[in-house]
Amino acid sequence: MSEEPNYEQNIGFDTQEEAVQSTRPRLHLSPEFLSKRLHYCSKCRWIFENADLSIQDYPGKEYDFHNWAGLSDAAREGCHHCYVLLNTLDEEHILRLTGPDNLESQENTNPLKLRIRSYDRAWTGTPGIMTSWELHSVKQKLYDIHLEPLEDGIDLMANSLLLSFVLPTSWVDQCSATHPSCNARIRQDSRDRKPTRLLFVGDLVNPWVNLCETKTLDLSRTDYMTLSHCWGDGVPLRLTHDNYNRFLAGIEFSEIPKTFRDAIDATRRLSVQYLWIDSLCIVQDSREDWLHESAKMHHIYQNSYLNLMAAASSNSHGGLYSSKYPFLSIPFLVPLGDPRKPKIACYRYMNARREKLDNLTLFSRGWVMQERVLARRNLIFGKEIHWECHDSTGSESFPVGTALEKRQHTVEGQTDASRRTVWQIIVKNYSRLNLTFASDRLIAIAGMAAELGQLWDSVQYYAGLWSLHLRASLLWCSRKPSVQAKSFIAPSWSWASVGTEVQWFDADDFDGLAEVLQVDVVLTSHGHPFGPVTRGSIHLNGPMCQAKLVKTKYTEILCFDQDTEDAVSKADTTEDDDATTQSGFRTTVVLDHYPWSEQEMAAETDVDITVYVAPLQTDIDLKLTYSGLLRLGGLLLLPTGSFSGQFRRIGHFFIQDQWGMDGRRVYEERIARMRKEGKIQQKDEKPPGFVDREEWLKRDPFGNGVITKTLRSRYNSAVDLGYAGEISNFLGYIDRWAEEHRKLGIMDPNLGEEDVEAKGWYRYEIV
Repeated sequence: MSEEPNYEQNIGFDTQEEAVQSTRPRLHLSPEFLSKRLHYCSKCRWIFENADLSIQDYPGKEYDFHNWAGLSDAAREGCHHCYVLLNTLDEEHILRLTGPDNLESQENTNPLKLRIRSYDRAWTGTPGIMTSWELHSVKQKLYDIHLEPLEDGIDLMANSLLLSFVLPTSWVDQCSATHPSCNARIRQDSRDRKPTRLLFVGDLVNPWVNLCETKTLDLSRTDYMTLSHCWGDGVPLRLTHDNYNRFLAGIEFSEIPKTFRDAIDATRRLSVQYLWIDSLCIVQDSREDWLHESAKMHHIYQNSYLNLMAAASSNSHGGLYSSKYPFLSIPFLVPLGDPRKPKIACYRYMNARREKLDNLTLFSRGWVMQERVLARRNLIFGKEIHWECHDSTGSESFPVGTALEKRQHTVEGQTDASRRTVWQIIVKNYSRLNLTFASDRLIAIAGMAAELGQLWDSVQYYAGLWSLHLRASLLWCSRKPSVQAKSFIAPSWSWASVGTEVQWFDADDFDGLAEVLQVDVVLTSHGHPFGPVTRGSIHLNGPMCQAKLVKTKYTEILCFDQDTEDAVSKADTTEDDDATTQSGFRTTVVLDHYPWSEQEMAAETDVDITVYVAPLQTDIDLKLTYSGLLRLGGLLLLPTGSFSGQFRRIGHFFIQDQWGMDGRRVYEERIARMRKEGKIQQKDEKPPGFVDREEWLKRDPFGNGVITKTLRSRYNSAVDLGYAGEISNFLGYIDRWAEEHRKLGIMDPNLGEEDVEAKGWYRYEIV
């Protein structure tokens, strides 16, 4: 007979500090202890074997349970259920509700109460059992017990899933065998885009790993895995020119950081012999090698057999596995009813509830988003292990996932409109993430851009924006002003030029107020069309006028030349125009950067600067239930001083008109007529007059649509209905501003060449 293990040596506090501060220890059970003593105490077994499952009324049937000391003792002795409960009960929450003295004085004498009732889990279509605890009349839900059969081949009680890797292996095997869409993500045209180097990890007993060059490997028949991880303050072991040959000969396991060691171990357990880790497979002191490998990053992750994600670790020393409360999230069996039909208890509340993946450390990093999106399969290591593939999700708490959950992060789309929407969502989510180097802003999203570019025929990519409906794409806006970068990252017209979250207003119908004429970008590397650029410019033809941007104590506002407006409105104004000029217009300003100095920003008095206002497009949104919405969007520009008509963007502005049902009915009729006449365009359809999409994009590559250059009285239907018509007022003001300046002979050297066909229209360039 083997000697009984010393369980007290296998249990301890996480840290000495926590042991001193906590009135109730968080238990840490060693793998040896769990594998030998995973069972139920007599009290848990009696309650579950005698539970009345016919009771559905709240709060259920009450059962006397352990007191705090008994619960801790039972957990120490290996009761899985007591261990989970001990780590699930939130002591701070209890103290807030029962008072600071009750827990200390009564925990050893007052038992917990377990309440059990059955209910219909309508959202999944299966029945369940709700379990809750009670102490001093304070009730708290604990977990659900799902009355559904356990999948074949998964033994929750035999060993730690983390150690045996049974569950991750079952996820991978099922995906490989039954998910054609996951396997189809490897495309024939990307098989040659393989990583230049991989790590050969061998088997579990191999004390070495070797760097190997893939030119001799047939990766179409050789599986490899990848690792996504946080660098933190730096990675202590990385590939350089100096250690290149030594890494080829072999890297001792003992010198490899813990996160990398765990990834190597996981790769071996899944019977895969090759692993790609960026810091060990890209020469870190070679800018040329980094650009070469980063250009095919999307292929590296897309062709990976499985991507391991060290999501809870902030650096290379944290490891894959959560060590604070190990095995807390593993679903456990309960002896309810027929023991031949095991039941899974897997959903918990309080501090042990299912973790949100987006809150994990790794997913705050910008580079990781495309790694997660492009990989066919992700094994995510947080407090528990999570699974994502193209067709399914799962976790240790929910091994088979739920019908409500699908993988949210994908690059796909069947129409121009859906692809545009996908890209806007990608950029919005990506732009809120952190990058160690701001200069990586375009290259860290290049893989997703390349993936979408393969699907989007006849559409070009320019520094984060796409050519189709480029005018609308220019109307991104920052959630808040950011600090302007000291060095060039992207043209000012690209969202990549700012360091904050960006978003778009999007609608199905639009009326173009400016025309995109030409786009020029210079790539940093000609072999990387979706990567960083060294400069870029966009040439447009559209209306423009001058205004004052004023910084007040609380906000920024646009002030227009009201004296000029009043003078023009009183001279040669028709009766129809009177209604348009009486109400004025209000603009909302969203700045990319503050254009003032630190001293001016700190000033208590108002500070202003002359800017140029360039309206680009009016979007028509009829999806609102009780009204319609017109939203004019445009750019705030400052002259560069290099050339006449050359500007840089500093912000975005918009004006909105909204109508009730009467206005909506009239506008629906007018919009239907304008669609038929081609005066406005639907973004998901080619405009009239073109045989097919190919001819349309050949003649109109930027999706400008039909441009009507008349500004005054453009949207008079709103005024006819008695509404303000602020957009019409604004466009009328630009028209009159240009006319008055022409009459007075006022020449603005910053404005570009004036359009001979339309008043107030100019050819200008944004850099």
